[in-house]
Amino acid sequence: MLEKCKNPRKKVLVLGRAGIGKSTFCRYVAYRWATGEIWPQYDLVVVIPLRSLTKDHYPCGTTYAPIDLVKNEYFSYPLLSNKDEELLKELILRRKVLWLLDGYDEIAENLPSHLQGFMEHLLDTTHHILTSRPHAIALQYDVKMEVTGFTDDNIV
Repeated sequence: MLEKCKNPRKKVLVLGRAGIGKSTFCRYVAYRWATGEIWPQYDLVVVIPLRSLTKDHYPCGTTYAPIDLVKNEYFSYPLLSNKDEELLKELILRRKVLWLLDGYDEIAENLPSHLQGFMEHLLDTTHHILTSRPHAIALQYDVKMEVTGFTDDNIV
């Protein structure tokens, strides 16, 4: 899929109707990367459920960066050690992270205003896969794919 991107900026849009398996697809991609089956060029693959971009999870009055997503979505208290946080920042800066941004349709109309710029930054990340229902997308992507569902043979 990423190989279809001729652009060095690997951005893929994955569309599918409600309940068809877009979130399952994201978890499956992350699993296959974690087991070494795909995309060794990435040092980290991060699944972000975009529906979590709410005022409750990301209060007003703070400027957010991609590392905040990783910390908020994957780590509970106590927070990351300084060493681990620096490592994460370095991976993000070196563009060795593949972001799996799941559920654009769930936040496209309801994203809190203080997170608009942050979302634009996420959509501008060099390497990401964005999932959405077809009706919510007015974004341009070089590679568009559609999830049509999974069968028992697709599930490991």
